[in-house]
Amino acid sequence: MTDPLRVVLHCANPRLGDVAANVETVAKAVAAGKADLVAFPEMFLSGYGIGDDAQRLALKLDDERLEPIRKAAKKAKAHVVVGGPFTPRRGLTHNSAFCIAPDGTTTTYDKRALATFTTFQEGLFFRPGRTSPIWETDIGTFGLSICYDLFFPEFHRRQALAGADVLLNISASPTTSQRFFETLFPARAVENACFMAYTNCVGPQDAVVFWGGAQAFGPRGTSLGRLEPMKPGRLLVEMDLDDLAPAREFRPTLRDAAAEDLADMA
Repeated sequence: MTDPLRVVLHCANPRLGDVAANVETVAKAVAAGKADLVAFPEMFLSGYGIGDDAQRLALKLDDERLEPIRKAAKKAKAHVVVGGPFTPRRGLTHNSAFCIAPDGTTTTYDKRALATFTTFQEGLFFRPGRTSPIWETDIGTFGLSICYDLFFPEFHRRQALAGADVLLNISASPTTSQRFFETLFPARAVENACFMAYTNCVGPQDAVVFWGGAQAFGPRGTSLGRLEPMKPGRLLVEMDLDDLAPAREFRPTLRDAAAEDLADMA
């Protein structure tokens, strides 16, 4: 029997364009919480509505601006996921989730489905990611996604088949989308027999209001906890990874998945 995985999901409103202030917010939260994994929303490091400033504010994997988070993660022995603009090379920018391990190792997941409709213009400023990798750590294996990625079940299925036990979605979802997102959370958990966790920006940013509402679900779609919408805060949930085996035996979706049908979905 293993100890439960302690996950802290933060709903907060970043300071638009102020990377240093947002990094400090994350670092303080990591240092303050006794958690195995600490997660902050999509584009939290820069703020979501930065427009053409995406390239100017974009961070690299070895970026010195991330050092306060790395130091906090090392001291707290915590893993950290936080969203921000990422530039792997000059002229290329992604909307990414930065994954920081306690030893300072930093990788990213790059958002695949860029929201480019109604008030959202991500496709004008970012290049889409092309793969759905998993993040293998000493506390578990995670499948990362960002906001609109949630609407594409094939992304998450590939991660689950590759070994993910927890699916984490970090988001900048507006109030108009709340009902759609809340419909999909338990579905993603059940269809993949995985834990599902979600964290979101909360409050106004550049004429868009985000609804917050961090929450998590077990592999059978059972709620593990949630924050009240429209209120900032932190949600601590415990995930007993020993629950995965009986859930997958009870509903063997991964066993019965037609992996060949996903072969052309990188």
